[in-house]
Amino acid sequence: IVEQLSFQLFRFPTGIKMVYVHHNQACPHCGAALDPLGAALAGRVAWVSAAPCPCEGAASERESEARRRAALAAKEEAARREKALSRAGIPRRYWAAEADRPEFAEYIASFAGNGGAGLYIHGGVGAGKTHAASAMARLFAEAGYDVAFTTAKGMLERVKATFDEGGTEAAVARYAKCDVLVLDDLGKEDATEWSVGTVFSVLDARYEDMRPTIVTSNYAPGALADRLARRGERVTAEAIASRISQTCRTVYLGGRDRRRLG
Repeated sequence: IVEQLSFQLFRFPTGIKMVYVHHNQACPHCGAALDPLGAALAGRVAWVSAAPCPCEGAASERESEARRRAALAAKEEAARREKALSRAGIPRRYWAAEADRPEFAEYIASFAGNGGAGLYIHGGVGAGKTHAASAMARLFAEAGYDVAFTTAKGMLERVKATFDEGGTEAAVARYAKCDVLVLDDLGKEDATEWSVGTVFSVLDARYEDMRPTIVTSNYAPGALADRLARRGERVTAEAIASRISQTCRTVYLGGRDRRRLG
């Protein structure tokens, strides 16, 4: 925009100073003179800009700028979303997953006031357990909740990896203290005394703090304790099953393998 400025200073009876900027400002597209715009600042009114020109060239320029800003905002939002989902540990394969059953929609709708209730999603291999749990984890992460998505085996491996670093307490706290924990494939992990005890420690802490946990497993609720106790940790295994039954609504997805069915 071409502009030539000259200044005059006047004092009015009210004591407000008016700075007049005489704009000889023209539209670079059509050459038309533009009406000046003023702004008040610290008791002064200054004419600092000009009204937009309604000509086709100026309108096209404004539309291009609006598209540029919208594209930049979309890029920033995509980066924010990717950071949130990556931090949550949600597998990239499931970033577009949808919670496509009424039970999940009901759970999400009532989540804010559900008192720490969770879900226990079970079914056969390929029934869609991980897909469903990922979809809910995605929604919670995008809503700003602190989410941790992990397989039971992966959680134990990450905790074990801190033994030599002295960070075991912090590693356990990541799962015990997050807003929403998604514990995928419970029952596939090793059933040693330490493994079962660590799973119980996480779930018990969440139970006491009323933090919701979404669990998936190939094993029905009545079979879970037997699966976890397969190496003799019966008492702890039954305590885990008890915590889950007290806090989680059960959702059965059936035994069909959706991957093979396409």
